[in-house]
Amino acid sequence: MFRGLSKYKLVYNHIWNTYGQSRTVQVSFVLQIIARICRLVILPVAISIIIANLSKRNFSSAQNAVFLYACFSFVLGALTPLIKYIGMLGENKACREITGNYFSRLISADLDYFHSNLAGYLTTATRQYVDSCMQFTRALRDRYLNTILSIVFPLCVILYLDIPIGLVAFALSATQAVYLLWASHTITPYRTRSREIYKRNSGRMADIVSNILAVKSTAKEEIRAEQVRQGSADEGQLFYERYTMQTKLIALREAITVAFFLVLLWLTVHRMSGGHISITAAVLVVTYTTTILTGIYQLSDDLDEHDDLVDKIIPAFEILNRKNIVTDPAKPKVLKKVRGQVAFKDISFSYDKNKGATPVLTGFSLSIPAGQKVGIVGLSGAGKSTLAKLLLRFNDVDAGQILIDGTDIRDLKQTDVRKHIAYIPQEPLLFHASIRDNVILSRPNATNKEIREALSSAHALKFVDQLPEGLESIVGERGVKLSGGQKQRIAIARAVLQHSPIMVLDEATSALDSESEQIIKDSFTEVLKGKTAIVIAHRLSTLSEMDRIIVIEKGVCVEDGPHAKLLRQNGLYARLWRHQLRHDEDLSSLD
Repeated sequence: MFRGLSKYKLVYNHIWNTYGQSRTVQVSFVLQIIARICRLVILPVAISIIIANLSKRNFSSAQNAVFLYACFSFVLGALTPLIKYIGMLGENKACREITGNYFSRLISADLDYFHSNLAGYLTTATRQYVDSCMQFTRALRDRYLNTILSIVFPLCVILYLDIPIGLVAFALSATQAVYLLWASHTITPYRTRSREIYKRNSGRMADIVSNILAVKSTAKEEIRAEQVRQGSADEGQLFYERYTMQTKLIALREAITVAFFLVLLWLTVHRMSGGHISITAAVLVVTYTTTILTGIYQLSDDLDEHDDLVDKIIPAFEILNRKNIVTDPAKPKVLKKVRGQVAFKDISFSYDKNKGATPVLTGFSLSIPAGQKVGIVGLSGAGKSTLAKLLLRFNDVDAGQILIDGTDIRDLKQTDVRKHIAYIPQEPLLFHASIRDNVILSRPNATNKEIREALSSAHALKFVDQLPEGLESIVGERGVKLSGGQKQRIAIARAVLQHSPIMVLDEATSALDSESEQIIKDSFTEVLKGKTAIVIAHRLSTLSEMDRIIVIEKGVCVEDGPHAKLLRQNGLYARLWRHQLRHDEDLSSLD
């Protein structure tokens, strides 16, 4: 996705535009640079002065140098936690902002993006991105800058003290740096594979946990555990291969480093014996050479950590730079008083945009006056649920128009379209939270009275009041603590509380038993009162009281009319009705 130096440019620009804009973070970087340079000056200079005075048996001056070194070290030591504290103030604020911005971008992505990626990976990738940006900023200030200064500053001092030694030191350091960059590049494929395995393993574990009921009911816990073990083994094998290669690279680095030190040490002795440099300068050269070598050692580890962090941040740009297929218009229109008239005008749509793909809907047209209750039926794959997704702008039509009160919904913001439509899908969408929190999702500022009225309309208030904690009862992940009928009634109460003029029920009763279905069907009279309703169902008994029933076959409307009329026409609807009657009679005979 991002190759070569472009990925580093991308990450550094992102860090600068987020953490780098904080004044306190900037101040902490400046203070860290000043503190590091002071350390690089004070210790070598103090040692050289001490040794020079000792060689002259000037013990008083040597002691003074020790005292001054101790004082400066104390001040710099006290400055270190202060620098980190100042940086922390800005880092925490930036962390909050990038977390919110990234997650906002994530949940604003097209619905199809979530269908194509494992939920476990998306959540872990969010934390990995946020944590890695924080770690990268802190490492850049506390270690990477220090390491670079530990190499560059001593080289400049050595060059100032003696040009021949300085030039050799520069040449040897450049050689070592080139080697370290090449070694880091050699490890890059291992990092890439590690990221892919991490994505697969984290997604697999989250998928297993999310579907734990299926795992346990089929007694396949050990098989799933073995899959995780195998994934962990793959990760371990890659770790072994990576560090085997790193061991070889480190061995060669050690050989180069030893040669570096020996060459500079010999050259320093040679220059001093020739009278070109003093003993003080020689001590400084040797001391700074040691500092350079320490910096080069640290640079190797820093490069490895640096590239690991960069590779952890890079996947976030898939979301940060993603272009959604469904987008809001540059100048969106605003619907103020929505009556609820809905029209599908000659629409066509295909999930697969490749040439020659069979469209789900072809030239489909349907006009629904405000306040009318319309049922949608058809065989599986006919395009019923696709209509709901298109109306909610989860996808946009390939051709034609969808209108609300005469306005093309593509001229409206997606959020504006959806706030006028209360949507109840086949699977109730409940959070691991209280019943209250799940109901007020559609209107967070609802009063307790309004919440109870919504629950009453959905025929859910009675069972909610019987729960030990009432409205504060926690429903569990995806509502696992409630029955199917109870979950669906909570979802209906949420839709009622939304007070939207249009309501869409997509197979809202298909997974329920007859008793639960009847309870929900009984609530329709009150729930759908005064609203434009589109009710998609396989269970035709749910639709018998609708004003109209639309029958879809192969993406087109083949029948349109009330229940009685369609039965008299003896078409597809009548056949489906008779088939369900026979099925229900067969079940009754078994009872």
